[in-house]
Amino acid sequence: MQAPPLALTRGLHELELDNPFLKVTDPPVIRTGAVDTDDDWLSGENGSDQTLDDYLLEQVYLEFRDVPLRKVLIDLIGYLEPDGYLRTPLKEVENAIGCDHQTAQDALAILQTLDPTGVGARDLRECLLLQLDADPSTPSLVRDIVSQALPAVADNATDLLCQQFGVSVDEISAAVARIKRLSPAPGSYYAQPRVRTAVPELGVTIENGEPLVQLLRESMVRVAFDEDYYGELVKSRDGKLRRFLSQQRKDYDYLEFNLKKRYEILLTVGEYIANSQRDYFVNGEPLRKLIVRDAVAATKLNAGQIHRALNGHYLRWQGETMPLSKFFSHR
Repeated sequence: MQAPPLALTRGLHELELDNPFLKVTDPPVIRTGAVDTDDDWLSGENGSDQTLDDYLLEQVYLEFRDVPLRKVLIDLIGYLEPDGYLRTPLKEVENAIGCDHQTAQDALAILQTLDPTGVGARDLRECLLLQLDADPSTPSLVRDIVSQALPAVADNATDLLCQQFGVSVDEISAAVARIKRLSPAPGSYYAQPRVRTAVPELGVTIENGEPLVQLLRESMVRVAFDEDYYGELVKSRDGKLRRFLSQQRKDYDYLEFNLKKRYEILLTVGEYIANSQRDYFVNGEPLRKLIVRDAVAATKLNAGQIHRALNGHYLRWQGETMPLSKFFSHR
């Protein structure tokens, strides 16, 4: 969700190198010569990248009222490392900003609900657990391994993990694969210079007097699984090969599910914008600034999903490419 179309495509091609069954089809817009531009869609000024602090503060101003706890939360963001970790002891932060322990704990709890998931963690274990807890489908085995045996994961000690948790090699392999898909440094995306592109993924037209939002197929990347090649190899009696094949299939299924979810979220946010800004699209009236909290209530998405959809994604309207964030208030 985080990456715009061309960056997403490049990332999928990197995954293609690790999975011999994954086939990535570039969006038609790439094949017609679309290139990255230096236009920055995250900042008020072109040419400068949005920092992690900027992104977090944007969420705070959109989500929380101006109360004392919000001030502590803003101060706490200033203590984050570029990778998203809070390595300064909380007691030290409390003394520096002059707040009591309970208020600091409350602010930290709120910080750890912001996007990117895992931000505000004090160590790697907490970072991974925050990401796992945000996914209701997380198996208990995966969480137990991160809580109790993270060093064994780093050492690839499969036999030790099987013995400790009393499960099979296949179950451990699947759990470890899921752990390795988590981000160990959630803020790192914002700590590096990035080239931006303004490729619209949604299009708005007027049909029967109402705005209609559609995904633009020319901007969509597609993935497929080589069933024929997989079918040939899966006949093997080699246990290690079969486990490898099983994991590659699970990785593809996970990727396909999330890619589908990405486009569903984009379309849902686009439809909310079109419905909320009907007078703008139909009658040409001025934009009515929206807030994320209302979008959460109307779409049933969470705030993190909506922020990621707004962050660097565009729609096409009457030949103009417009950032989704343009329709929302930043304050």
